[in-house]
Amino acid sequence: MLQSNQAEEYLLCKPNKNFEPGKTQIFVVTATMSMVMKKIKALDLKMMGNRKRQRRRTSMRSVLRKEKWNPLHSLGLSFQIYSMDKLLESGHDIDSINKEGLTALHKAVIGKKEAVISHLLRKGASPHIQDKDGATPLHYAVEVGAKQTVKLLIKYNVDVNVADNEGWTPLHVAVQSRNRDIAKILLANGADRSTENKDGKTALDISICYGKDFMSYDLARLIKIGPGN
Repeated sequence: MLQSNQAEEYLLCKPNKNFEPGKTQIFVVTATMSMVMKKIKALDLKMMGNRKRQRRRTSMRSVLRKEKWNPLHSLGLSFQIYSMDKLLESGHDIDSINKEGLTALHKAVIGKKEAVISHLLRKGASPHIQDKDGATPLHYAVEVGAKQTVKLLIKYNVDVNVADNEGWTPLHVAVQSRNRDIAKILLANGADRSTENKDGKTALDISICYGKDFMSYDLARLIKIGPGN
């Protein structure tokens, strides 16, 4: 294999001399640099995805800070459904938001409180509201791996292709989280595999960046072929 610090020397000294049978040194250098650039591109994409996931996790951790709660949010996270109903009867807005733009439904999804999620939806909570980062309850349900919540939200006609402020759809999040089951549910319900985020990356691009293990291959195959095959 040609070392990177030999490239200039090879090009300056007899560049067309055969280095391997049927290949000139220029060919070998070009092929080597092409391979290096592909690896750098894949690494950059993976780092971008990891930063995105870390930011969303930081946002989810901030949900647990008491100073940012409001009464309905607090009652929902503690399963106080009767008290929630009393608060709503008194005129409290079911879709009231905190400083991050999160509703009680967002928080229940992040906390994986399935009974509270179902109750809020039956009471008329909107599953379409986006927080300050543009994330909907569906984005968070995908992020925390709540498959049943994903199915429930889809029954309430959420947009499976809604993008957050960085252009990430729930399918992008599912693939970045390497959750095949949820990716399959989203695709079966109309998720657009060709949608690009603001970095120009599709869900397939993100699946490929994680390497050549079976899970990466399986996700890429699912996105290419579809959930019914």
